[in-house]
Amino acid sequence: MELFSDKPALAAAALTRLVAADIETKGRPAGSLQAYLSDLVVRNGPSIVEELAIELARQHLATLDRLAKATGRPAARYLDEIELAAAMEESKGRDSGDPRR
Repeated sequence: MELFSDKPALAAAALTRLVAADIETKGRPAGSLQAYLSDLVVRNGPSIVEELAIELARQHLATLDRLAKATGRPAARYLDEIELAAAMEESKGRDSGDPRR
């Protein structure tokens, strides 16, 4: 897989693009995300995953802040909705007996 960048900020943006592409194709190219992350780890060591997670959170929050400003709604409300949706999804996984959860 072609490496987009070893820098966490650009790697986070590239990872977001890969997720968007997977969503558009209904997840058919399933290995693209794993291949990209594996390539980053091989080139930079396992600590890149921590840096990537932090950068993804920063970019996510910046996007929520822009959305909040555009809508006049507090960013904390969007965060509440995201957390609630994640908790509901986790709950569904436990209820279904999915061993991955």
